[in-house]
Amino acid sequence: MPLSTTEKLQDWLHFIDLLGRTEEPYDVVRAVIDEGIQAIGADGGFVSLLSASGTALEFAGSYAYPAATLDFLKTVPLNIRLPFIMAYNNRAPLFLESIDQVRRDYPDLVPRLLNFHGSAVDLPLLVADEALGVLMLSFNEPRTFSDYERTFLEVLAGQCAQALHRTRALHDERAARQHAEALQNRLSFLSAASTALNASLNLQDTLNALTRLAVPQLAEWCAVSLPDGDVLVPTAIAHQDESKTELVRQFTSHYPVSISGSNGMGQVFRTQQPLLIPVITQDMLRATGNDQAYLDAVHTLDVHSMIQVPLIAHGRSVGILSLASSSAARTFDQDDTAFALEIAHRAAAAVENAKLYEAVERELAQRTQAQAEVNALNQQLEKRVTERTQKLKIANTELKAVNANLEAFTYSVSHDLRAPIRHITSFTGLLQRHLKDADPRAVFLLRQVQTSAGHMADITQALLELATVTSQQLAHRDVALESLVHDVIASQVPDLGNRVVHWSVGTLPTVQGDERLLRQVLQNLLSNAVKYSAPVAEAHITVQAHEEAQEVIVSVTDNGVGFDPQFASTVFGVFQRVHSSERFEGIGVGLALVHRIVARHGGRVWAGSQPGQGATFSFALPQPAPGLSVEMALAPEAREAAEL
Repeated sequence: MPLSTTEKLQDWLHFIDLLGRTEEPYDVVRAVIDEGIQAIGADGGFVSLLSASGTALEFAGSYAYPAATLDFLKTVPLNIRLPFIMAYNNRAPLFLESIDQVRRDYPDLVPRLLNFHGSAVDLPLLVADEALGVLMLSFNEPRTFSDYERTFLEVLAGQCAQALHRTRALHDERAARQHAEALQNRLSFLSAASTALNASLNLQDTLNALTRLAVPQLAEWCAVSLPDGDVLVPTAIAHQDESKTELVRQFTSHYPVSISGSNGMGQVFRTQQPLLIPVITQDMLRATGNDQAYLDAVHTLDVHSMIQVPLIAHGRSVGILSLASSSAARTFDQDDTAFALEIAHRAAAAVENAKLYEAVERELAQRTQAQAEVNALNQQLEKRVTERTQKLKIANTELKAVNANLEAFTYSVSHDLRAPIRHITSFTGLLQRHLKDADPRAVFLLRQVQTSAGHMADITQALLELATVTSQQLAHRDVALESLVHDVIASQVPDLGNRVVHWSVGTLPTVQGDERLLRQVLQNLLSNAVKYSAPVAEAHITVQAHEEAQEVIVSVTDNGVGFDPQFASTVFGVFQRVHSSERFEGIGVGLALVHRIVARHGGRVWAGSQPGQGATFSFALPQPAPGLSVEMALAPEAREAAEL
C-alpha cells in the first residue's frame, strides 16, 4: 500500500498536529511510538536517542515489537555496524528493501531478525547538522520505495526531529528558569535567616526564629539540637503540623540521642560530617534494632527524607540542624545538603554569640545579686518597719486574689491536672520498659495505670475545652461554610488510611459567627461521622444546608451504625455516650462542645437516627436582618444564655 494515500496523509496531519502540542521530549517520543509509526503506515518500529555521553544510541521505545527482540537495543555503541547506527553516523536515511539486501550488507543482524522477511527504513532525526537519534520503521512485506516515498519519509523524520529539538529547548529553558527561581528563593531565605539569627542574642529566641523560618519553606519540620552532657537535646522544634511538635519532644525524651552513638545524629556531631538520607525505608528502621514501640513512634512522625548537618563554631561542634520531609514530593539531595550546611554555618555563629551573651548575663546577674544582698542587709531594719504598715494592704490584696482564684477554679483544675497526668504516663512507661517481662503482673497493672491516665487526660482536656468555649469572647465575622467544610474534610483525609469514604457537600451559605468555633463544630460532627461509619465497607457522608425563616440549618448525615432514637435528646450532654468505649473511642464531650458553641451563637442542635441506618446531626444558626449583627439580633435572654 502506498505511503502517500489520502488516508495516510490525514493520519500524518493529525500526528503533526499532535507533535505541535507536545511540551516535553518524552511526550514526543511517546507520540512517535504510540501514533506516529502507525500513521506513517509502518508495521513496526523503534526510536533510539543519542546518549548523554555521546558515544551510543539508547533505546527510547518501540511499536509492535516483542520484548525478546529489544534487549540488544538498550544501549548500542556508535562503532557497531548496524543499519540504524550507520544511518545515524552518515546522517542519511538507509532503505533496506529486501531480506537479501540485509543478509548481504549486514550479516551480523540476520540472527536477530527471527522470521522477519520484509523491508526496513532507518531515518536519522536531523536538525540542521545535528543528529538527535534515529527512527527505524519496518514493513512486513518486501517493498521498493519510490523517490516520492523516500522524500516523504525523510520529511516525516525531520518533523519528528524538529519537535524533539523544540521540546528539549523548552524543557531546558523551563529547568533553567526553575533553577534560577530556586536559587533566588534560597538566597532570599539566607538573607531572612541571617536577619532572624542576628535579631536577638537570646539563644532560645534565635533558634526558635530559625526553625520557624525553615518550616515549611525548606522542610515539613526542623529542629536544632544542642549538647547536654552526653546527649543531644532538641532545643528548638518547628513542625508544619503543630500537633506533632510535642510528639517529636516526647520521642526524643523516650529515645535520647547519645553523642557517643555509632550512627545518626551522634556520629554527625562527632565527625562533623553531614548525613543525608534521601528516603527512609522500613528496612532502615528495622536495621536499628529498636523495639516495635520505637518503629511505631517513627511511623507516627511520618518522616520520608532527612538531612542532619553539624553546627560548627571555631572548629568544634556546638549542635545539630535537622531537616525532615513527610512526602515523596520533597526528597532531599546533595544540593539540599549543601544549602543546609550554609544555614548551619550561620546558625553556629549565632549559637556561639548567644552562649557568650548568656555567660555575660550570668556574670552580671551574679554581681547584681551580690549587690542586692548587701543592700538588703542595710535595709533590713527599715524593711521590718515597712512590713508592719503593709500587712493590712497585703491582707486586702490576698482577699482579692482568693476571689479571683475561686472564679478561675474550674479552668485551673482542668488545666493544672495535665502535667501530673503526663508525668504518670511518662513514668509508668519508663517503669514498664525497665521491668520488660520480668514481672508480668506488674506490667499488666502498669498498663492499666497508663490506660486510666490516658482516659483522665482526655477528660481533663475536654473539661478545659468546655471551660474555654464558655468563657472566651466571640469574634463575629462572615464565615463561608462551604470553604470551611472542605478544609475540615481535607484535614480528615490523611487519617482515613485505606478506608473508602465518599464525601458529598452541597451548596453551603455564608453565615455570621466565630470562624474558629464554627470550624470546631464541623470538625466534631464530621469526625463523628467518619468514626461511626467505620464498620461500613463504603462510608457515605453528606453535608447540606437550607434556609428556613431567619435561620440557616446545616445537616451532617452518615450511613454508619446509628443509635436508638430514644437517646436523641441526651447525646449532646457532657460525658453522654450511646455506644461503648470498647467499640468506639471517645469520652462524650465532642457533641457537648457542639451544643455549647451553637448555643453561644444563638442557635440550636438536634439529632435523628435509627440503629444500623446511620445518623443525621443538625444545627441551626440565626440569620440577622440586614444591618444587624448576630449579637444585636439575639434577645437579651438569649445573649445571657449563650454567655453561660
